[in-house]
Amino acid sequence: MEDSGQSKRDDSVLNLAREIAHTRERRMPAVLLKLRDVLEKAPPGTPEGKLLRNEAWEYNLVHMLIIIIHQDFSILPGEWRTAAALARTLRHAVCGLDLVGKDRQELQAEQLPKAMVHMLLLAKHIQQQLVDICNQQDTAKQQGDLILHMKDTLEALVDIVRTYFFLCPEVMQSPWLLQLLVCDEPRSVNLVMNAMEKVLKIDRWVLSKIKEACLQDLVDELIYKLSVNKDISIAAGATRCLLQFCDHHKPLVETLFSRYKGLRPLLRRWEGWGFERDLKQLFTLLDTGSALKAQTQMKNDAATYIQAKWKGYITRQKLKKANQAFAKFQRSYRIRKAVEEHEMITTKVQTELQRRMLSQRQNLMRQFKEKQLHALEILPADQIEKYLMKEKSKAALKIQTLWRGHRERSQLLIRQQVAQQVHAAIKIQRAVRRWLEKLEQQQKRQGVPVHFKPAGLTEERRVYLQELITRRQQEMPTARKTREELEEMHKRSSEMLGQHYSRVGYFRKKQYNWENLLARLDTDSELLLLAPPLKDVTQKDVEMFSSRSLPVATKAKAQHNVSLQRLQRPWWRQLWDEEEEMDDALQEQLEAEMNFFF
Repeated sequence: MEDSGQSKRDDSVLNLAREIAHTRERRMPAVLLKLRDVLEKAPPGTPEGKLLRNEAWEYNLVHMLIIIIHQDFSILPGEWRTAAALARTLRHAVCGLDLVGKDRQELQAEQLPKAMVHMLLLAKHIQQQLVDICNQQDTAKQQGDLILHMKDTLEALVDIVRTYFFLCPEVMQSPWLLQLLVCDEPRSVNLVMNAMEKVLKIDRWVLSKIKEACLQDLVDELIYKLSVNKDISIAAGATRCLLQFCDHHKPLVETLFSRYKGLRPLLRRWEGWGFERDLKQLFTLLDTGSALKAQTQMKNDAATYIQAKWKGYITRQKLKKANQAFAKFQRSYRIRKAVEEHEMITTKVQTELQRRMLSQRQNLMRQFKEKQLHALEILPADQIEKYLMKEKSKAALKIQTLWRGHRERSQLLIRQQVAQQVHAAIKIQRAVRRWLEKLEQQQKRQGVPVHFKPAGLTEERRVYLQELITRRQQEMPTARKTREELEEMHKRSSEMLGQHYSRVGYFRKKQYNWENLLARLDTDSELLLLAPPLKDVTQKDVEMFSSRSLPVATKAKAQHNVSLQRLQRPWWRQLWDEEEEMDDALQEQLEAEMNFFF
């Protein structure tokens, strides 16, 4: 299978060589493009890729690619797109070659320099075509295609140089590279300068290997673009290239210092266009005139820049923390002010509430005292002491109630703690019992009798307790010894309980009537205490103080008649100390009415 695959790949290169041999020169580029598809099947580093590329070299396909690239593609099908594709194909064919002996020497000494020159010439042709159509209208798409083809060509050249880095001096001192750089078209010139920077990165010492005149021509052209050109991208690219030249070739700094003394004022016009950092480094090189001094100055500037950035970062962090601190302080201050205002309002409300409560309490106390005073004025003298004792009892009961509530509330926390301790003890005991049971069962399964529980009631202990019970019964015998006496005592107690339940209903009803009467008297006494003066009495007050109880109304009527009789007597009879008795008829009528109700 492997041999068949190998022969297939060999046949593809061989068939392509046969097809090229029978193809006209005008169609030759289109046929050679098929080589790229063949080479892309195997990467350059693999054995298959090396074999394919060696076969392409053996059948002179690489030679033909190098020769055809030199042609003028403006008259060929596909034009410059085909040329760029052939340049990429040449890169694929050359970068994976593994030749030895004369073939290797021929490749490095003849074919690669020739391919390098032809690719630069191809890039120059594309650039010239781009310059020719730049001033024409409706050529934006064509210009973009040409820039893309030129970019592909230069990238293919850079890839070949990266593989065969000994070509770097040949590329840098090639007159075609200088011709590409001399052009004023900004996009193509930027591509050329980017290619030069890539070549410098491939071989750091390439500038020291080329001729001094070639290097001076390149520097002169870059200085010209900086001083005369008006395009920003070209100025930025030229500045970057000059810095790369000075970095890779230190003696060039002294040349710049001595030869271009008036360059600094011309470079001032590029300040503020986006490449100030590179421009500042170029100013440093022009001012110092020495690579070592310039490097030292650059390090100092870098250190200053780092310090400035670090100090700025620290300052911003401090400012950020300060802003956060100020915000936190302001937030805390607002919260504190809000709390103080809330506390002040709460205090004011509480003070007002306390004042109202105190005023209300004083009013209630005053009303209570007035009621009590009126009650004392109304009550007979023999009932005043009884009334005061009743009030004292109520006050004592109220004080006891408040004290008991306070005491229970103060002991609530202790009781909760005790209850929690009891629950914890129960849980611990339960866990210990389960552990003891499990341990005992385990010991029983192992055949070792282990008893952790206390011993039960022994025979000696039982006899001792029985003797103690008998001796206690003998020392304190009961009053009733026989069963008949106990049954007789039980029967008598049952009869007494039945008699009590038969009489308790009557006494309870009577007690209920007494309590109702006392409650009515208490209400009437309170109303009397709250009674207004006689000059402020209204009909509503009269109805309120009018009793609906007939005995009370009869008693009041009798008292009213007695008062009227006293008022009708002469003044000299009112001086007597003794009170006269009521008429016999009135007395009999009052007693009859009272007996009827009671």
